[in-house]
Order: sequence, then C-alpha cells, then structure tokens
Amino acid sequence: MLLAGAALTVLPSRLFAQSRTCAPLDTTAAWAQVNRAWSTESPGGWSNDSLRRVLLALADTDQAARKDFGARATDTIYGRQLMALDSTLARRMSAILDRFGLPTRTVVGAAGADAAMLIVQHNWSLQERVLSLADSLSRGQLSPQAVAMLEDRVRVHEGRTQRFGTQFTLGPDKRFHFAPAEDVAHLDARRAEAGMPPMRQYVCLLESTGLRVDRGSLPAGFRP
Repeated sequence: MLLAGAALTVLPSRLFAQSRTCAPLDTTAAWAQVNRAWSTESPGGWSNDSLRRVLLALADTDQAARKDFGARATDTIYGRQLMALDSTLARRMSAILDRFGLPTRTVVGAAGADAAMLIVQHNWSLQERVLSLADSLSRGQLSPQAVAMLEDRVRVHEGRTQRFGTQFTLGPDKRFHFAPAEDVAHLDARRAEAGMPPMRQYVCLLESTGLRVDRGSLPAGFRP
C-alpha cells in the first residue's frame, strides 16, 4: 500500500490546513508562493463549468471517504472499502479522459484540474496514462505538486526511486516507511519548486492525522 499527500488530500485549499501539533507554515516561503500562484483563480476563468462541477463532486466523494484516513489507514476492512470506491471513481475518470482528455486549468480551472488529479492519484490503472498526458502539456495547465506526486507514485510502483519524497509504503509493522529517494541532498529544493513544504514539516503533517511513520526510514536530516 502506497501513501502520498493525496491520501490526505491533493486539493491545495485542504492539503496545507494548519496542524495544531506542527510548526506554523511559512506562507512567504518559495514553496507556498508556488502553491498559491497555482491555486489562485479568476471567477469563470475556464471553458467547461459543467465538467468542473462533476470533477469537484467526485473529489468531494473521494475526500469524504478519507476523512479519518490517518487513524484508519491500517484497517483492512476500511482499506477494501476505499479500494472499491476508488475503482468506481476510476471508471468515472476514465470515461472523462476518453471524452475530454486530461482536464486542465484552461478547461476546468485550477480546482477542477486538482480534483481530476486527486482521483488519478488514488487509482494505479490511470496513473501511467495520465502522467504521459501531463508530460505533453504546456507548463501551468496542471498543479506542479500534483504532477510531482504522480511521478513519484509511478516511479515507486515501477521499483524506481522517487524524486519528491511523497511516497511511503505500509509495512508489516503497520507503520509507513519512506520509499527510497534519489539525490536526497536536493530533495527539499525539488519539493519547493513543486509547491510542497519541506520534508520535516510534511512528515509532521502526516503524523498529525494519526499516521504512524517509521522515522528511522527517513533520511537523517528529515526526521522531525
């Protein structure tokens, strides 16, 4: 079982909600500016409002099921329920991809594009296809953090090292173990470019939801 920030949420308005147990987020930091620049929308600044509404509804369904993900992540019954829901959402998303292509900022706005990527993050059957589509788009059409997270998911699934430190695997000890990453010395710099907070704070945010992270699996400089 893989975990990313998307397991909590990938929607910017929710992903960086302040935790009472973690240090305050630096809203002036480079990563926060990247995230804010992406998520800021002009009313009606997209071409397909009906598709946007469909995507936002799908994302709400996804997130409602994950409300207590941190505390229930190791519950096998809960896990099967999520997989069943994710399969249903994947079929809906696959039909959208077939009809409209990958929803982008121009078509459905930033929130709509994020909602589409959220569904994709939770369904391996869509991820390679969507990553290929994302790579063909011009810069600014998809959230950089969503694309980075998707790249990590695909790489780890294929047995390669991740690039942005978003992925953890659930071990037999019911703790989440950090998946191997490349060029760890520049990991936080890559995260900042993608609109993600530093690893130490990211891990704290994960733990604040109830997830049990094996801190020993983290590179030494990133342990809270």
